Amino acid sequence: MRFENKVALITGGSSGIGAEVCVRFAEEGAKVAVVASSSLDKAQVTAGRCGGNAKAFTCDVSDVTQVESLVANVIAEFGRIDILVNAAGVFYPTRIGETDEEMFDVMSDINLKGCFFVCNAVAPHMIAGGGGKIVNLGSAAGTAGRSNYIVYSAVKAAVINMTRSLAAALAPHDINVNCLAPGNTATSMNENVRTEPEYAEIYQTIKDKTLSNRAFADPREMAGAILFLSSDDASAAHGALLLMDEGVSAGY
Repeated sequence: MRFENKVALITGGSSGIGAEVCVRFAEEGAKVAVVASSSLDKAQVTAGRCGGNAKAFTCDVSDVTQVESLVANVIAEFGRIDILVNAAGVFYPTRIGETDEEMFDVMSDINLKGCFFVCNAVAPHMIAGGGGKIVNLGSAAGTAGRSNYIVYSAVKAAVINMTRSLAAALAPHDINVNCLAPGNTATSMNENVRTEPEYAEIYQTIKDKTLSNRAFADPREMAGAILFLSSDDASAAHGALLLMDEGVSAGY
């Protein structure tokens, strides 16, 4: 029960890693604000998995007005925010010569702009409350080039470095800001890569480059890493990057 009496706000909480984060926080005593992009029903499914310790919200994190309303509503419901996990994101190929402006903007607005403005809205409340924990989801793709996911790789690299800058700004206020960089993790976001024939070449490339025996990791394990970064055991970590990619970055 590491997080008893703590309030955790999780964007992207209706699916994938974000949903598992919500469940694991609730299992360890936290009150959880489960945030979906638009479907309250989807957020309520995750909230239901959390027992009586969660409430569902919706927010398009690319819309600053919605972000500010979300934070105000969570504060009104729970009284404070002790932990923020920015798990909202989109993932799709952005190949050279095949990517239009809308694809670029959506990728950047949700994965980068959204992450910043949620931090921007939550941090003042954490400062006023005497501290807090923020974990941003980067990606292993943000640590190296990805020929089929050029824009995704770029914005996740930006999230990783933005985390360091946020840590520099907020560490004096007893707020830990750190980043988890998952590798290939089995979620609905990449189900097409794992199951559809048109992505078979990409899937085989992933398997060939993975040192472990799993091409895709378990999202609940990623959630466990986020809980560590949100715990007192990680109090010395400011601007840290925890890379969990089944050994891909370690090389051959």
